[in-house]
Amino acid sequence: MYLRKLEIQGFKSFADKISLDFNSGITAVVGPNGSGKSNIGDAVRWVLGEQSAKTLRGSKMEDVIFAGTEHRKPVGFAEVSLTIDNDDNYLPVSYSEVTITRRVYRSGESEYYINKTSCRLKDIHELFLDTGIGRDGYSIIGQGRVDEILSTKSEDRRLIFEEASGIMKYKVRKQDAERKLDLTEQNLVRINDIINELESQLEPLREQSEAAKKYLTLRESLKELEVNVYLNNIDKLKDKIKEYENQFKDIRDNIEAEERRLRSITTQNQQKTELLKNLDEQITEARGKFYIIEANLEKNSSEVKIKNEKINSLDGNIVRLKEETSEISSKLELLDTEEKSRQKKIEYLNGQYNDFSKKLEKYQSELDGILSTLDESERHIEMLKSGIMDKLDIQSDKRTQINNIKNHIENMRKRQNSIGTEIYSLKLEKDKDNMKKEDLIESIRNTSTLIKHSREKINELNNEKTELKGTLSELEKQHGNVRTDIQVKTSRHKMLKDMENSMEGYSRSVKEVMTACRQSPELGKGIHGTIAQLVEVDKKYETAIEMTLGSALQNIVTSSEDDAKKAIEFLKRNRVGRATFLPITSVKGKRLDDSTLRRLEDCQGFCGVASDLVTSDPAYNGIVLNLLGRVVVTENLDSGISIARKFGYTFRIVTLEGDILSTSGSMSGGSSDHRSSGILSRSREISELENIIEGLKKDEIKYGAKINDVRQMLLEIDTEFNEQNNKLRENELIKTRDENHLQMIEDNLKKTDAKIGMLLNEKDQMAKQEQATLLEQQKYEVELEAIETDISETKAIIVEHQEKFKADQTVRDDLHQEITDFKISVNSITESIQSVTENLERIKGEREALTRSHTRKQEEINKANTEIELLKQEINGLDNLTRKLQDEKTGKTLEIDRLVEEKKVLEEESTDFIEKLNTTNKTIHLLHEEYNRIDIKRAKAEAEMKSIQDRMWDEYELTYSNAVELKKEIENISEAQRNISEYRSQIKALGPVNVSSIDEYIKTKERFEFMSVQKNDMEQAKDKLHKIIYEMVQVMKKQFVEQFKLINENFGIVYKELFGGGRAELIISDEDNVLESGIEIEVQPPGKKLQNMMLLSGGERAFTAIALLFAILRLKPTPFCLLDEIEAALDDANVYRFGEYLKKFSQNTQFIMVTHRKGTMESADTMYGVTMQEHGVSKVVSMKMGELAS
Repeated sequence: MYLRKLEIQGFKSFADKISLDFNSGITAVVGPNGSGKSNIGDAVRWVLGEQSAKTLRGSKMEDVIFAGTEHRKPVGFAEVSLTIDNDDNYLPVSYSEVTITRRVYRSGESEYYINKTSCRLKDIHELFLDTGIGRDGYSIIGQGRVDEILSTKSEDRRLIFEEASGIMKYKVRKQDAERKLDLTEQNLVRINDIINELESQLEPLREQSEAAKKYLTLRESLKELEVNVYLNNIDKLKDKIKEYENQFKDIRDNIEAEERRLRSITTQNQQKTELLKNLDEQITEARGKFYIIEANLEKNSSEVKIKNEKINSLDGNIVRLKEETSEISSKLELLDTEEKSRQKKIEYLNGQYNDFSKKLEKYQSELDGILSTLDESERHIEMLKSGIMDKLDIQSDKRTQINNIKNHIENMRKRQNSIGTEIYSLKLEKDKDNMKKEDLIESIRNTSTLIKHSREKINELNNEKTELKGTLSELEKQHGNVRTDIQVKTSRHKMLKDMENSMEGYSRSVKEVMTACRQSPELGKGIHGTIAQLVEVDKKYETAIEMTLGSALQNIVTSSEDDAKKAIEFLKRNRVGRATFLPITSVKGKRLDDSTLRRLEDCQGFCGVASDLVTSDPAYNGIVLNLLGRVVVTENLDSGISIARKFGYTFRIVTLEGDILSTSGSMSGGSSDHRSSGILSRSREISELENIIEGLKKDEIKYGAKINDVRQMLLEIDTEFNEQNNKLRENELIKTRDENHLQMIEDNLKKTDAKIGMLLNEKDQMAKQEQATLLEQQKYEVELEAIETDISETKAIIVEHQEKFKADQTVRDDLHQEITDFKISVNSITESIQSVTENLERIKGEREALTRSHTRKQEEINKANTEIELLKQEINGLDNLTRKLQDEKTGKTLEIDRLVEEKKVLEEESTDFIEKLNTTNKTIHLLHEEYNRIDIKRAKAEAEMKSIQDRMWDEYELTYSNAVELKKEIENISEAQRNISEYRSQIKALGPVNVSSIDEYIKTKERFEFMSVQKNDMEQAKDKLHKIIYEMVQVMKKQFVEQFKLINENFGIVYKELFGGGRAELIISDEDNVLESGIEIEVQPPGKKLQNMMLLSGGERAFTAIALLFAILRLKPTPFCLLDEIEAALDDANVYRFGEYLKKFSQNTQFIMVTHRKGTMESADTMYGVTMQEHGVSKVVSMKMGELAS
């Protein structure tokens, strides 16, 4: 088994995906400080399950994800995959190749995979147990781990020895067994508690079940009698409800007739509104077109100005080009004059050349005749003279050539000076154009800024305008809604106030008593009011309290029994029915005890005790406690049932929705109608409506003010919008004009640059030609000097001979002199002819260049004239378009005025519709109030009927249709009521009855027996776990001692080999507790005394740790080992020794070395380099050392 491949993506500095392939032997990872090479070791440690961010050189696990650089964004996850060759089945899996993958996201999610299959971290730990590989193994050693091995705390180095000795798997299993043992003991404690609790419940439950059986018998008899009384009352109420339904029908017909009328008025109003809306749209559209026409007019005007600017510019260019053409024509005339002068001169020189040539031929023939009569020595002298003549011809030619070259050089230098002057003039012109260009660019930039600002302002104003229009529409809508709400709420308030004054919803007897009390102070003395009038309840608990109190809401509170007696006598005297009175002096209530309250507070869904959830005068506390002191309010029916079962139905429970669980075990509930007009909530609703109406009126005023403010703001924005539009048009015109000027200047600059470039090229060519010509001149001067030397020497010989034959040679010498003079003259004439010919060639070249320039400029003039004509045609077209747009503008103005007038007429007509709508709405409102009053009466009858049906369901779980089946004729209602009271007294005598206790007793007994069996099973499991832990501890002790001894022996051997002598030993601190004892290291380097590890040098300490690592590898080689700069503290000699030792162990273990040291690099078979070509992002390059050597 060996490490085959490491893949990293998004981990620390490795932003891009990299892959490192490893072979057997030694692989070195090198790179400069900060390049990210140690991140490779961190990646291996991380993928093997390292959970400490500090170990990975971070503060939190998110730090391992690439955090981005100046030029790169952060990545969202880090992933590392480690591929291991498992052909030898070293790992306990049936795969020849195993890939471990770990991935962490920036959100904190972490994933682990084995061969792309999701797994747990525990699975990875167990896979590498006792292999030396893993987060706590000795396969990954860094500098920090070296310090840990050599730490002063001997306990810190235990893990590496436990992994090497092979007891780690036993240790993990022992820890699992201990956890299971702790869990078993905790479960035993819980089961004992449950068994004790069940034992205490069995006997009470048995007694409760017997009482429940007796209760069920009595309840059945009560049910038969009471259901028939309920059915009798329901039939009477149904007749009343039928009468109310007939009244409903008549009012509904009237309301529908008025609503039809309202719809008709509304339809007419909508048609007018639609017409107004269409007119608004037409006005908006017409104004939009008007603005577009204005914008087009402005645009046309701007284009005309721009085109006139272009025409002026082109006229200026034509004038300039004509001046330049005239200048070229003058130069051509001068060249023609110079050419004629040169032609005359060359004709004269040709004549002179012919004359002198003839004379030269004549004298030469005479000389030839004389020479023929001379003897041999004289002939030799003559030949020398003749040679001198030839050499004089050559000398003359050379001098001519040198003079021509000098003239040519002089001409070239003049041309260079001329080119310099032209370039200087062009640069001056270019500087002027550049200054103009900069001014124009600055002007364009400033104008663009103003245009941008104007456009931004216009967009901003448009946005503000749109937003304000939306705001205005929304405010108007809200204003209308508020006015509607005021009408609806006012109507509702008036109706409720009338109901409160007339005490709608109360029984006749209560109404009569309360009315009489208001009219007679004597009777009213001591009468406080009804319960509904005296208590206040939070809206959240209204339904619960109202359902709980039921008819008790109409009970009248009195100061004493005497006050109640007076009211009862009034009822008897006037025969107006019966009522219930609650004297403050006699009615007292009880609360739930404190222990019950504390237990209730811990129950889920508990809201509170009903008496604590209402507010009243402290004088009524006794009455409130009497009615609500033993009623518990819960959030829902589920929590209510749970609490009722828990407390054995010892108190009444009501949910927030009004479902009731009575102490008898019965339940009542269902939907609840007409709650909006309940007598308990009516006072609260009246008060709330008064506050709401007052707030709505304030909102109406506030919205009116806001609407006026928004309209004013819209007017101001329109004014500013027009100002900004005008500024934008002016600035756009200025910008367009400047851009045209800028384009012309840029064209001129390009032409000037081209001319300067051509002149500079010509100057460079001239300079090079001048250098070549100077070299040629030097060559001719050297040749001339040699010829003159030869002539001098020959003349000396001739002079010597002439001294001997002076008289005879006089004639010949004269001839020679004449011939020489003529030859000189001929050569001079030839030189002049050649010079004139060259000047003619120059004139011809200049004429051709000037002719081409003249033609080009003439073409530019023609082009400019054509463009001017086109621009004038375009201006004429724009003028025609402008006149057409002016006519359209006038038409749109008239159209807008007409539409505005039509809108004004429609708005006046709409005012009458509003008055009709208000009248009809008022009639409908009055009918609705009458409808609501009848509805309340019907609701009261239905509520009474529903109350009877609810009681029938709550107590007997019977619907009306089911109850009809039990119906029997009752002859005497009073006797039936007495029998009902007698049955209830017997049931009450039984006390609290838990009907479910019959089933609970059976279930509790069965659970008690089941828990007893479970307890026995757990005690047996506990004994087995103790035995397993003991056996594993014995195996671990034996194996650790044996392996530790071998490691100690290897440590001594390896230490001597690495240090070249000395002594090293490992010592267990506590022999009696080898599994938890610390491990001491004693070393004695060669030539030193045995001393404390902390007194060793850094290099000696590091080398000692390396020796310990090799000692472990010698006993139990790990498939691969990653060493991160552990040799950093060693000197070069020890580094080479360390490298040799690595090679020795590389046969069985694959080494990956992160290093800076040359000696370690030299021992490597493969080398990876880590660099940061891009700042903050690590890259990897590889090299096989064997291939390099070959």
